[in-house]
Amino acid sequence: MNAILLAALAIAPAQPAAPTKHDEQNPLFKRLLDEGLEVGTNLKTKFPAPTMADGLTAAQQTAIIKAVIAKDYAYDEFTRPSVLAPQLLKIRDIAGADPKAPARGVDVWFVINGDFKLIEDDKFLDKLLTSGKAGGNGGKGGPLVAADLAKRNIVIKKGDEKRESYGTIEFDFLEKVRLKATGHAMWSRNGDSVVAAAEIDPRFQNDKEFPNQWRSITKDTGAVKVGDPNLWTGAAMYVKVTKLAEPAGAMFVEQHVIFGEPKGWFDGANLLGSKLPIAVQDSVRTMRKEFQKKKLGVQNEK
Repeated sequence: MNAILLAALAIAPAQPAAPTKHDEQNPLFKRLLDEGLEVGTNLKTKFPAPTMADGLTAAQQTAIIKAVIAKDYAYDEFTRPSVLAPQLLKIRDIAGADPKAPARGVDVWFVINGDFKLIEDDKFLDKLLTSGKAGGNGGKGGPLVAADLAKRNIVIKKGDEKRESYGTIEFDFLEKVRLKATGHAMWSRNGDSVVAAAEIDPRFQNDKEFPNQWRSITKDTGAVKVGDPNLWTGAAMYVKVTKLAEPAGAMFVEQHVIFGEPKGWFDGANLLGSKLPIAVQDSVRTMRKEFQKKKLGVQNEK
């Protein structure tokens, strides 16, 4: 799942502008909240609003975190400045979705310690992406050029070039499915938070050059075999990073993902429940380590 987050960061442009409200400057984020993702014939499911709003006091932020973790974790444990601090993961089924490709919702919350300004540092984001590619096909792809967009009558609004982009992504999901698709991403930023929204663009479902598709992965006597391509209806997500007043130097990260899971992915096995928590934990710890390295590097420079 966190590969989807990394893919979104990979195709999202760096150094976004500084709007006052995310829904005013991030149409993709607003659309996910207001309209949602198509998960069946004439059926869309809306994304949950951000757990952490902007402009809150330290007490209000603390109350929200305590409500999120409820009885799962103690507040001090959840917010402690450690790579090994816990994260909260919830997986849910989306009612009414296509039975051939049931939709799943994945929500993740955690706290990370580091410099909030690093979120807009393109070199640091590249480092995050590189560190997240351990093992197998960790991910590849790149931005679509202007000619690719023009050929498909896709226009990025003037002034949004630094905040909006399109790109191809390819990665292995839980070592069982190879996903290849074209994503659309958009950033927005203000003094309190950063929001990155991304979707697998449905306009590319049957594109000859950049199709949205999945292939099964099997292992036979040690050899990895990739199956024939199948149409993938896709996914969408957003991640919001909010600066916390307390603990000092901490950020509250929430990620909300909705995606179609074709029956052929896992042959009915509940791999999300068994493998996803471990994959998410590894990704969160990797992100924390990169922030920690950057902080130690700054201290050493002094």
